[in-house]
Amino acid sequence: MRIFIAFFFVFSWVSHAQDFTLKGFTEAVFIVSDINKSSQFYQDYAGWEVRSKAQVSPELRQLWQLPQQAKLQQVLLANKGENRGYVRLIQIDNVPQQVIRANTQSWDVGGIFDVNVRVADMASKRKQLQDVGWRGTSDPVSFTFGPYEVSEWITSGFDGVSFALIQRHKPVLEGWPNLKHFSRVFNSTQVVNDIDSSLAFYRDVLGFKVYLQHKGASKEAGPNVLGLPFNLTTKIPRSVYILHPQKRNEGSIELLQFHGAQGKNVSELASPPNLGIVTLRFPVDNLAALRAHLIENKVEIVSQTSLTLAPYGQVDILAIRTPDRTWIEFYQVVDTIIK
Repeated sequence: MRIFIAFFFVFSWVSHAQDFTLKGFTEAVFIVSDINKSSQFYQDYAGWEVRSKAQVSPELRQLWQLPQQAKLQQVLLANKGENRGYVRLIQIDNVPQQVIRANTQSWDVGGIFDVNVRVADMASKRKQLQDVGWRGTSDPVSFTFGPYEVSEWITSGFDGVSFALIQRHKPVLEGWPNLKHFSRVFNSTQVVNDIDSSLAFYRDVLGFKVYLQHKGASKEAGPNVLGLPFNLTTKIPRSVYILHPQKRNEGSIELLQFHGAQGKNVSELASPPNLGIVTLRFPVDNLAALRAHLIENKVEIVSQTSLTLAPYGQVDILAIRTPDRTWIEFYQVVDTIIK
């Protein structure tokens, strides 16, 4: 039986000096129904390359609480020239599966809503994806978010996986020399039911810092990247927080809550072996200290093991669920692979 996590109210979090250092996530894990189809698609349309097809470590079954008959294979994809922001595709056979975010709206709660990548030319990339059947919550929308002027398009394809494609207009984007098609994954959004408890978990328990925040409804009715009805954009406020252990927009997480738009909650599906964006993996320098800290803060460890995880090497890894039941994992490299 799957172990579920009990969370306490915001005031129950214990805050004290931490004996560990977390960094932003290094990879997003997609569970897919057809790994060859998905891998070839991301190579052709995202411009990513295959970094590893290493055999899946059998200990992943323990971490993900899978039956012995589960058969797994994986492909690790990367933006060419980059050593972070990976996407790991995993296919699991011989187990029942559901799509985590099937037939959902932007305001439906649960799981990982999307991963964010940069694009250099939104118009051409949108046309390419639409020509092969990918669809968006809206047309691309240009807007100002904090100090940035961007265009964004949220699009979905295989297995309920959604990408937020972002083109920066101002200020000029610097430091992304490998941006040709899709960049590396640099941010990921969770649509949550209670922004206060989720914020307290990431900020007060894990020690993430707020990189950017926004609260409020749109100033004018009309098109919006989240697909709200045009006449309701000024009536449905949103709370948005982007957080990262070192206050960066690189391996960061984004919390989003709609106030006044209530949909379904798919959080009970948001775990392996179900299909979609199933987890983010965060490196930590002292997993034992993190584990003790989580337990002290009444966060139950769902599972823990050691396994081989290319390209990092041998890692100790544990899984938990957030207050909104998103499955996330933390790992410590204990033996680096010699290349």
